[in-house]
Amino acid sequence: MIIRTAAVLLVGICLVGGVRADDDPRRWLDEMNRAFAELSYDGIFSYYAGQELATLRIVHMVVDGEQRERLVHMNGAPRQIIRRGEELICMVEPGDALLALRDTIPAGPFAGAFVRSYNRLSDYYGLSFFGEDRVADRAAVRLAVTPRDAHRYGYRLWLDRETRLLLRSELIDVNGERLEIFQFNQIRLGDQVDPAALEPDDRDGALISHLTLAAKTAENVAEQDIRWEAGWLPEGFALLAADVREAPGSKRPVTRMMFSDGLAAFSVFVEDQPEPDAGSMESRDGATVAVAHRLAAPVGGASVGGASVGDSAAAAPLVTVVGEIPPPTAVEIARSIRATGGR
Repeated sequence: MIIRTAAVLLVGICLVGGVRADDDPRRWLDEMNRAFAELSYDGIFSYYAGQELATLRIVHMVVDGEQRERLVHMNGAPRQIIRRGEELICMVEPGDALLALRDTIPAGPFAGAFVRSYNRLSDYYGLSFFGEDRVADRAAVRLAVTPRDAHRYGYRLWLDRETRLLLRSELIDVNGERLEIFQFNQIRLGDQVDPAALEPDDRDGALISHLTLAAKTAENVAEQDIRWEAGWLPEGFALLAADVREAPGSKRPVTRMMFSDGLAAFSVFVEDQPEPDAGSMESRDGATVAVAHRLAAPVGGASVGGASVGDSAAAAPLVTVVGEIPPPTAVEIARSIRATGGR
């Protein structure tokens, strides 16, 4: 009788709470991704990364089948970004660098700029529930995204129990240090959202720029045009795209290679002829690490990347790894970069 009573109580707890014993956390993630795109919401959220803390207001609705959004920066430079389908309207102060960074505006919901693409979660992460909490005065269910090795970061997610909207997320390192935090402080959902909140506030002297938003895809180049490769990558990471471009402020060619495991991503830049004073370095700002490493110079002024090199300074290409991976992993990747065909 006691065992039966305990079993009934356990089932009752599972049903009263936000998670059933047989719930699949991946299904919750799928519903979370749909919630950002399909729900109406008007909220104020904080975003902490590195040494920066930003507060923003986001309004999102689907009107007659069209995505409508408004994003307002509530500290720092006054900014408003309004989306009507594929049309963007940016309202900024004169001299604001945002217009020069138009390619950083996400093609999907604006919230995509502050949360991860958890829909591409790979087999190199475990996913599990770990209790319940409250965020922005709403009941939330917590999910843990746990890396299976030390070469990627982990994530903690707080999903609205009723709608599955992401209310809070944390990116954490192997020591449990929080490197990035996204959190709604207050939010209205569904019928509580006023369509008038999608309209911009008038600001005297603001520059208004109209842009057409198109989905951006990285351009691949022919494999034979890429003269560099990674000799080592963490398991699960693969080359997504590569190109050759000119270094900012110079005509020197730079090879860029982008890698991802589906969730984490990093880029590798190789300069065949870097500035003579460019040297090795390592830095981290929040979750983003940057590692520069000089490769060993070839012997005897050999040709590197199609360019003749004569002295030891010019003969040492510079590799820079930038991305959201642990610093030791970035260092190991940088040191493994080699000319294609080199074994």
